[in-house]
Amino acid sequence: MALTKLLNNRPDTPYFRPPPLHMKILKSCDQLRKNTIAAITDGQTVTKITMFEEYASKVQQGGSYIMRGHELRGTAPPYKISVTARTQFFRAPTLSVREDLVKEAEDLLHPPAPLTPLKMSSTNGGLMTVQGEVVEFSAVKKVLSGKQHVPLKNLQLKEDGFTMRVCLWREAAANNLNVGDHISLAHVKQKQSSYGLQLHSTAFTQIETKVEDRADIIIIGVATAEMPNQLEVLLEDGKSLYIQSELWSPFDKELEEAVIKVTVKIKGKQIVHIQKYQCE
Repeated sequence: MALTKLLNNRPDTPYFRPPPLHMKILKSCDQLRKNTIAAITDGQTVTKITMFEEYASKVQQGGSYIMRGHELRGTAPPYKISVTARTQFFRAPTLSVREDLVKEAEDLLHPPAPLTPLKMSSTNGGLMTVQGEVVEFSAVKKVLSGKQHVPLKNLQLKEDGFTMRVCLWREAAANNLNVGDHISLAHVKQKQSSYGLQLHSTAFTQIETKVEDRADIIIIGVATAEMPNQLEVLLEDGKSLYIQSELWSPFDKELEEAVIKVTVKIKGKQIVHIQKYQCE
Protein backbone atom coordinates (compact mmCIF):
# COMPACT_ATOMS: atom_id res chain seq x y z
CA MET A 1 0.00 0.00 0.00
CA ALA A 2 3.05 2.27 0.02
CA LEU A 3 2.38 3.52 -3.51
CA THR A 4 -1.30 4.25 -2.85
CA LYS A 5 -0.38 6.20 0.27
CA LEU A 6 2.31 8.10 -1.61
CA LEU A 7 -0.01 9.12 -4.45
CA ASN A 8 -2.82 10.27 -2.16
CA ASN A 9 -1.00 12.02 0.68
CA ARG A 10 1.25 15.05 0.41
CA PRO A 11 1.66 17.22 3.51
CA ASP A 12 1.28 20.92 2.79
CA THR A 13 4.80 21.86 3.77
CA PRO A 14 7.83 22.92 1.70
CA TYR A 15 10.00 20.55 3.73
CA PHE A 16 8.15 17.38 2.70
CA ARG A 17 10.22 14.77 0.92
CA PRO A 18 8.51 11.57 -0.30
CA PRO A 19 9.87 8.43 1.40
CA PRO A 20 11.90 5.88 -0.60
CA LEU A 21 9.75 3.47 -2.60
CA HIS A 22 10.43 -0.22 -3.26
CA MET A 23 9.01 -0.73 -6.73
CA LYS A 24 9.21 -2.81 -9.89
CA ILE A 25 9.16 -1.57 -13.48
CA LEU A 26 6.50 -3.69 -15.17
CA LYS A 27 6.45 -2.14 -18.63
CA SER A 28 8.16 0.77 -20.39
CA CYS A 29 7.98 2.48 -23.76
CA ASP A 30 9.74 5.37 -25.49
CA GLN A 31 8.10 8.62 -26.55
CA LEU A 32 8.88 10.74 -29.61
CA ARG A 33 10.69 13.30 -27.47
CA LYS A 34 13.13 10.52 -26.36
CA ASN A 35 11.55 10.25 -22.93
CA THR A 36 10.60 6.90 -21.42
CA ILE A 37 7.26 6.20 -19.80
CA ALA A 38 7.32 3.36 -17.29
CA ALA A 39 4.50 1.61 -15.45
CA ILE A 40 5.64 0.80 -11.91
CA THR A 41 4.14 -1.10 -8.99
CA ASP A 42 4.80 -1.75 -5.33
CA GLY A 43 3.04 -5.10 -5.69
CA GLN A 44 -0.40 -3.64 -4.95
CA THR A 45 -0.92 -0.50 -7.07
CA VAL A 46 0.16 0.52 -10.57
CA THR A 47 1.05 4.02 -11.75
CA LYS A 48 3.28 5.53 -14.41
CA ILE A 49 6.32 7.77 -14.33
CA THR A 50 8.08 9.73 -17.07
CA MET A 51 11.87 9.70 -17.25
CA PHE A 52 14.01 11.93 -19.43
CA GLU A 53 16.48 10.19 -21.72
CA GLU A 54 19.46 10.73 -19.43
CA TYR A 55 17.69 9.05 -16.46
CA ALA A 56 15.98 6.18 -18.30
CA SER A 57 19.26 4.31 -18.78
CA LYS A 58 19.50 3.81 -15.00
CA VAL A 59 16.67 1.26 -14.94
CA GLN A 60 15.41 -1.70 -16.97
CA GLN A 61 12.00 -3.18 -17.63
CA GLY A 62 11.38 -6.01 -15.17
CA GLY A 63 13.87 -4.68 -12.63
CA SER A 64 13.10 -4.02 -8.97
CA TYR A 65 14.52 -0.89 -7.34
CA ILE A 66 14.44 1.38 -4.34
CA MET A 67 13.60 4.81 -5.74
CA ARG A 68 14.76 7.79 -3.68
CA GLY A 69 14.77 11.55 -4.26
CA HIS A 70 11.59 11.67 -6.36
CA GLU A 71 8.99 14.41 -6.06
CA LEU A 72 5.21 14.68 -6.23
CA ARG A 73 3.47 16.96 -8.73
CA GLY A 74 -0.13 18.05 -9.06
CA THR A 75 -2.67 20.11 -7.16
CA ALA A 76 -4.84 17.26 -5.87
CA PRO A 77 -4.60 13.51 -5.34
CA PRO A 78 -3.79 11.22 -6.94
CA TYR A 79 -0.48 13.06 -7.36
CA LYS A 80 2.08 12.24 -10.05
CA ILE A 81 5.58 11.02 -9.29
CA SER A 82 8.26 13.23 -10.83
CA VAL A 83 11.72 11.87 -11.60
CA THR A 84 14.35 14.60 -11.33
CA ALA A 85 18.12 14.94 -11.45
CA ARG A 86 18.14 14.13 -7.70
CA THR A 87 16.25 10.84 -8.11
CA GLN A 88 18.27 7.69 -7.46
CA PHE A 89 17.49 4.06 -8.30
CA PHE A 90 19.09 1.32 -6.17
CA ARG A 91 18.85 -2.30 -7.31
CA ALA A 92 16.74 -4.13 -4.75
CA PRO A 93 15.15 -7.55 -4.01
CA THR A 94 12.71 -8.69 -6.67
CA LEU A 95 9.07 -7.87 -6.04
CA SER A 96 6.55 -10.59 -6.87
CA VAL A 97 3.69 -9.25 -8.96
CA ARG A 98 0.23 -10.61 -9.77
CA GLU A 99 -0.61 -11.16 -13.44
CA ASP A 100 -3.53 -8.72 -13.33
CA LEU A 101 -1.11 -5.92 -12.43
CA VAL A 102 0.96 -6.67 -15.54
CA LYS A 103 -2.21 -6.35 -17.65
CA GLU A 104 -3.07 -3.09 -15.88
CA ALA A 105 0.41 -1.77 -16.67
CA GLU A 106 0.01 -2.69 -20.35
CA ASP A 107 -3.32 -0.86 -20.55
CA LEU A 108 -1.82 2.14 -18.77
CA LEU A 109 0.94 2.53 -21.38
CA HIS A 110 -1.07 1.33 -24.37
CA PRO A 111 -4.72 2.13 -23.66
CA PRO A 112 -7.26 0.68 -26.12
CA ALA A 113 -8.31 3.02 -28.92
CA PRO A 114 -10.93 1.29 -31.12
CA LEU A 115 -11.18 2.18 -34.81
CA THR A 116 -14.09 4.60 -35.13
CA PRO A 117 -15.72 5.99 -38.31
CA LEU A 118 -14.97 9.71 -38.47
CA LYS A 119 -18.66 10.64 -38.60
CA MET A 120 -19.21 8.66 -35.35
CA SER A 121 -16.25 10.19 -33.49
CA SER A 122 -18.50 12.72 -31.74
CA THR A 123 -20.26 9.88 -29.90
CA ASN A 124 -17.05 8.36 -28.51
CA GLY A 125 -16.04 9.86 -25.17
CA GLY A 126 -12.76 7.97 -24.86
CA LEU A 127 -9.64 7.33 -26.89
CA MET A 128 -10.18 6.24 -30.48
CA THR A 129 -8.45 5.64 -33.79
CA VAL A 130 -9.71 7.45 -36.89
CA GLN A 131 -8.73 7.37 -40.55
CA GLY A 132 -9.19 9.67 -43.49
CA GLU A 133 -7.70 11.95 -46.11
CA VAL A 134 -5.90 15.18 -45.21
CA VAL A 135 -7.72 17.89 -47.15
CA GLU A 136 -6.19 20.92 -45.43
CA PHE A 137 -3.58 21.69 -42.78
CA SER A 138 -2.01 24.71 -41.14
CA ALA A 139 1.60 25.60 -40.49
CA VAL A 140 2.89 24.72 -37.02
CA LYS A 141 2.44 27.56 -34.53
CA LYS A 142 3.23 28.03 -30.84
CA VAL A 143 0.25 28.51 -28.54
CA LEU A 144 0.03 28.97 -24.78
CA SER A 145 -0.97 25.80 -22.93
CA GLY A 146 -0.87 26.23 -19.17
CA LYS A 147 2.40 28.06 -18.53
CA GLN A 148 4.21 26.92 -21.68
CA HIS A 149 4.06 27.65 -25.38
CA VAL A 150 3.71 24.37 -27.27
CA PRO A 151 3.56 23.48 -31.00
CA LEU A 152 0.13 23.07 -32.61
CA LYS A 153 -0.87 22.04 -36.12
CA ASN A 154 -4.51 22.00 -37.25
CA LEU A 155 -5.79 19.84 -40.08
CA GLN A 156 -9.05 18.86 -41.74
CA LEU A 157 -9.57 15.11 -42.05
CA LYS A 158 -12.17 13.67 -44.45
CA GLU A 159 -13.74 10.21 -44.59
CA ASP A 160 -16.83 9.18 -46.59
CA GLY A 161 -17.76 12.81 -47.23
CA PHE A 162 -17.54 13.81 -43.55
CA THR A 163 -14.89 16.31 -42.45
CA MET A 164 -13.54 16.85 -38.92
CA ARG A 165 -11.03 19.34 -37.54
CA VAL A 166 -8.04 17.71 -35.81
CA CYS A 167 -5.58 19.47 -33.47
CA LEU A 168 -2.12 17.93 -33.31
CA TRP A 169 -0.16 19.00 -30.22
CA ARG A 170 3.52 18.87 -29.30
CA GLU A 171 5.36 15.94 -30.97
CA ALA A 172 2.33 15.05 -33.08
CA ALA A 173 2.52 18.51 -34.69
CA ALA A 174 5.99 17.71 -36.05
CA ASN A 175 4.69 15.00 -38.38
CA ASN A 176 5.25 15.85 -42.04
CA LEU A 177 1.84 15.68 -43.73
CA ASN A 178 0.66 16.60 -47.22
CA VAL A 179 -2.76 17.37 -48.65
CA GLY A 180 -4.07 14.11 -50.08
CA ASP A 181 -2.32 11.89 -47.52
CA HIS A 182 -4.46 9.00 -46.28
CA ILE A 183 -3.60 8.66 -42.61
CA SER A 184 -4.51 6.74 -39.48
CA LEU A 185 -4.59 8.69 -36.19
CA ALA A 186 -4.42 6.45 -33.13
CA HIS A 187 -5.32 7.55 -29.60
CA VAL A 188 -7.11 10.82 -30.28
CA LYS A 189 -9.91 12.26 -28.17
CA GLN A 190 -12.84 14.53 -28.99
CA LYS A 191 -13.26 17.85 -27.23
CA GLN A 192 -15.73 20.72 -27.49
CA SER A 193 -14.28 24.17 -28.19
CA SER A 194 -15.32 27.59 -29.45
CA TYR A 195 -14.69 26.19 -32.95
CA GLY A 196 -17.11 23.33 -32.31
CA LEU A 197 -16.32 19.66 -31.80
CA GLN A 198 -12.70 18.74 -32.57
CA LEU A 199 -10.36 15.79 -32.25
CA HIS A 200 -7.19 16.33 -30.24
CA SER A 201 -3.98 14.32 -30.11
CA THR A 202 -2.84 12.89 -26.79
CA ALA A 203 0.46 11.71 -25.35
CA PHE A 204 -0.31 8.29 -26.87
CA THR A 205 -1.12 9.49 -30.40
CA GLN A 206 0.59 7.77 -33.32
CA ILE A 207 0.22 8.81 -36.96
CA GLU A 208 0.65 6.45 -39.89
CA THR A 209 0.48 7.46 -43.54
CA LYS A 210 -0.71 4.83 -45.99
CA VAL A 211 1.86 3.92 -48.63
CA GLU A 212 0.33 2.78 -51.90
CA ASP A 213 2.19 0.62 -54.42
CA ARG A 214 1.24 1.43 -57.99
CA ALA A 215 2.60 0.12 -61.26
CA ASP A 216 2.16 1.14 -64.89
CA ILE A 217 2.11 4.85 -64.10
CA ILE A 218 2.63 6.96 -67.20
CA ILE A 219 3.93 10.49 -66.69
CA ILE A 220 3.25 12.88 -69.56
CA GLY A 221 4.33 16.22 -68.08
CA VAL A 222 6.04 18.00 -65.21
CA ALA A 223 5.75 21.49 -63.74
CA THR A 224 7.17 23.50 -60.83
CA ALA A 225 5.04 23.26 -57.69
CA GLU A 226 4.35 26.01 -55.17
CA MET A 227 6.16 24.09 -52.43
CA PRO A 228 9.98 24.39 -52.26
CA ASN A 229 11.96 21.61 -53.97
CA GLN A 230 8.75 20.03 -55.24
CA LEU A 231 7.51 19.28 -58.74
CA GLU A 232 4.03 18.36 -59.92
CA VAL A 233 3.87 15.52 -62.44
CA LEU A 234 0.89 15.04 -64.75
CA LEU A 235 -0.31 11.49 -65.34
CA GLU A 236 -1.89 10.01 -68.45
CA ASP A 237 -5.27 9.75 -66.69
CA GLY A 238 -5.28 13.51 -66.00
CA LYS A 239 -4.44 13.23 -62.31
CA SER A 240 -1.32 14.75 -60.80
CA LEU A 241 1.16 13.82 -58.07
CA TYR A 242 4.04 15.59 -56.33
CA ILE A 243 7.68 14.56 -56.19
CA GLN A 244 10.89 16.00 -54.77
CA SER A 245 13.13 17.59 -57.36
CA GLU A 246 16.03 15.26 -56.49
CA LEU A 247 13.90 12.14 -57.03
CA TRP A 248 12.72 13.40 -60.41
CA SER A 249 16.11 14.54 -61.69
CA PRO A 250 17.19 11.21 -63.34
CA PHE A 251 13.99 11.16 -65.42
CA ASP A 252 14.00 14.76 -66.61
CA LYS A 253 15.96 14.13 -69.83
CA GLU A 254 13.86 11.08 -70.69
CA LEU A 255 10.66 13.12 -70.64
CA GLU A 256 12.08 15.36 -73.37
CA GLU A 257 12.09 12.32 -75.67
CA ALA A 258 8.81 10.63 -74.76
CA VAL A 259 6.31 9.97 -71.99
CA ILE A 260 7.69 7.83 -69.14
CA LYS A 261 6.31 4.62 -67.68
CA VAL A 262 7.44 4.15 -64.07
CA THR A 263 6.72 2.22 -60.87
CA VAL A 264 6.16 4.41 -57.84
CA LYS A 265 5.29 4.29 -54.15
CA ILE A 266 2.91 7.01 -53.04
CA LYS A 267 1.98 8.59 -49.70
CA GLY A 268 -1.21 10.50 -50.31
CA LYS A 269 -0.30 12.53 -53.39
CA GLN A 270 3.44 12.46 -52.76
CA ILE A 271 5.73 10.10 -54.71
CA VAL A 272 8.24 8.72 -52.19
CA HIS A 273 9.94 6.19 -54.48
CA ILE A 274 10.25 6.01 -58.27
CA GLN A 275 11.96 3.65 -60.69
CA LYS A 276 11.78 2.79 -64.37
CA TYR A 277 9.03 0.27 -65.12
CA GLN A 278 10.41 -3.26 -65.48
CA CYS A 279 8.58 -5.67 -67.79
CA GLU A 280 8.03 -9.09 -66.19
